[in-house]
Amino acid sequence: MEKYDGIIVGAGIIGCSIAYHLTTKGFKKLLVVDKGGIASGVTGICPGGVRQQWGTEINCLMSKRSVSFFENINEHLQPKEKIGYKSVGYLRTFHSDRAIEGYQDIMKLQNSLDIPTRMLTPDEVEEIIPGINKDSFLTASFCGTDGFVDDANHVTQSFADAAKREGTTFIDDEVVKILKSSDNKVTGIFTKENGEIASDFVVNAAGLGSKELAETIDVHLPITFEKRRILYTKKIEERLLDPLLMSFEKGFAAKQFANGVLYMSYLGKDLDADSNLQDFQRKTLEVGREIFPVLDQVELRTHIDGIYDSTPDHQAILGDVNGIDGYYQAVGMSGHGFMMSPAIGESIACMIAGEKQPMDVSSLHFDRFETNKLLFEPSVV
Repeated sequence: MEKYDGIIVGAGIIGCSIAYHLTTKGFKKLLVVDKGGIASGVTGICPGGVRQQWGTEINCLMSKRSVSFFENINEHLQPKEKIGYKSVGYLRTFHSDRAIEGYQDIMKLQNSLDIPTRMLTPDEVEEIIPGINKDSFLTASFCGTDGFVDDANHVTQSFADAAKREGTTFIDDEVVKILKSSDNKVTGIFTKENGEIASDFVVNAAGLGSKELAETIDVHLPITFEKRRILYTKKIEERLLDPLLMSFEKGFAAKQFANGVLYMSYLGKDLDADSNLQDFQRKTLEVGREIFPVLDQVELRTHIDGIYDSTPDHQAILGDVNGIDGYYQAVGMSGHGFMMSPAIGESIACMIAGEKQPMDVSSLHFDRFETNKLLFEPSVV
């Protein structure tokens, strides 16, 4: 039976990033397994935003490091077709004094980590987004180094291609279970089509399937599934919205792709992706037009429903599991896996290689749920 140095379960952006970063550490005989193939899960519908305006230090650090990677992604991955990444910024509007006051410490944290978030007056916002309703908000935060990739599939495929060039094998197969010995040492996986496949370690990066996979070795992940819905307009020739515009208070977010299509979503708790589509469209446009009246001119074309794999503190679960040798997890991304994927892939690769990690991600270890040391992220949309 053929044996691999390591197996990664999941060929989404996280699994492919881990595979690539492991090859930079000298791993040549890796296997990535996904029943649907590369970017077949939630990665395939990811809009591609990359922001650094987070409320916890670890997320700020991971996103900042990831931005640095994305800014030079073509040099790193050498894709056949150039990846288009632009530093267009994220702009967040504030509609109450209470919200502004609550953001001060968060912005101080970001600035202390050299993330250049700053507050803007409504007039300054209008210079960045002509057509904004200046009377609908009091101020806004803006980070100009936040960015956007129009094609998350292309990025994921490019990570995979870079790993393949260094010897990594990708197969489409369903992983039935992770295998381990009586002394709790991971020995490989068992798949539906290929049966038993041996390896020295296994990484669970299975996204929405990660919880079920972990159960096969009695690891119980506190992951729940939250639906999200994104609306897409017909192509618009005029450039209406280069930054990503978001309002936590109003529950609204929108961005225009390079091809002219504009996407938007309503994120309020009173309406979710299970709601009637017409009601959701009506509410999204109603809230959006209040902030950005130009939306009166757009025509909706389609929508996509996606799912977050969320943890109780809306933070990823990264690292090994105490008592199980050779098993690693990069799961529970809570909706921000794509934007942090370079840093997450690098961190997991360093763990496996026994190298110093670029940042301390121990606060995101699985044992935080047992020790009740949850790290709540306040800036999740």
